[in-house]
Amino acid sequence: MVSRAPWRDWASPIGQGDPLAGKLYDTSTRAVVAPTVLLRRASGADFVLLGEKHDNPDHHRLQAWLLTTLVREGKRRAVVMEMLTEAQEQALNAKRALDPKDVNGFAEAVDWEGGGWPRYSLYRPIFEVAAQFDLPIYGGEIADEDLARLRVRGLVGLPAELRARLALEPPLPPEVTASLADEIRAGHCGMASDEMVTAMLDVQRVRDASLADALLRANERMPAVLIAGAGHVRRDAGVPVYLERRAPEKRALAVAFLEVGGFEVPPLAELAPQYDFVWYTPRADDLDPCERFKEQLEKMKKPKS
Repeated sequence: MVSRAPWRDWASPIGQGDPLAGKLYDTSTRAVVAPTVLLRRASGADFVLLGEKHDNPDHHRLQAWLLTTLVREGKRRAVVMEMLTEAQEQALNAKRALDPKDVNGFAEAVDWEGGGWPRYSLYRPIFEVAAQFDLPIYGGEIADEDLARLRVRGLVGLPAELRARLALEPPLPPEVTASLADEIRAGHCGMASDEMVTAMLDVQRVRDASLADALLRANERMPAVLIAGAGHVRRDAGVPVYLERRAPEKRALAVAFLEVGGFEVPPLAELAPQYDFVWYTPRADDLDPCERFKEQLEKMKKPKS
């Protein structure tokens, strides 16, 4: 059951009393706005891009609330998910054809446990909305075989026709690429080599372009909502770049759900080129990611055999 107002009943424990918690900002005006303002803008968009922190339950509750409200207001939407490939999309469709309301069975059909994502219960509200209103779900992740080629050979490892369809050229502007590289280094606690950072940038670009491709595929039937990490929905570097290249006549709205409570929050002036709206929520945990993933990060420093 989707709450009618998730921001009045936070699930994440840290920072509930933070002055920013629950605030929704229109970045163009730097003003706090009501959720109805966001809904009004979203109702007129071809693509609504909802950027999350994957393990924050409130982000998924807010995504489900927005999707539900849009549909109830007569704005039926397809759902594109970063967490699924097109092959998993097909497996999910087969399961839904047999038992369209078995939301628990959806996870088994796509082998959610084996995908490396946070637990399925966090994403269940979105699948529940899709089941309730019979909304199509599309996989936006690049196919496993293409991801393997990309990791081994970089962009040239992808089939030429795929590179062309995804509109990967020209590259992102140098200043944007440099900013993303700095974020990757920081996100990996300084343990990623320059070679690894370059490879990660290529993967990020292809994933963004693949998500845009799935949105355009979904849009052949109806407007679409994207469920993805906040970095993917950035207007200056993410999915909107590739939507603009391939369908400049379409309108995309980028929304980021960002955590507060214990960590520095980027100023709105910095976020304005990236997102149309920013919705602040409490934090799911206060673990230092550099300590949390220390063992995995240390492995990155070791030379490959």
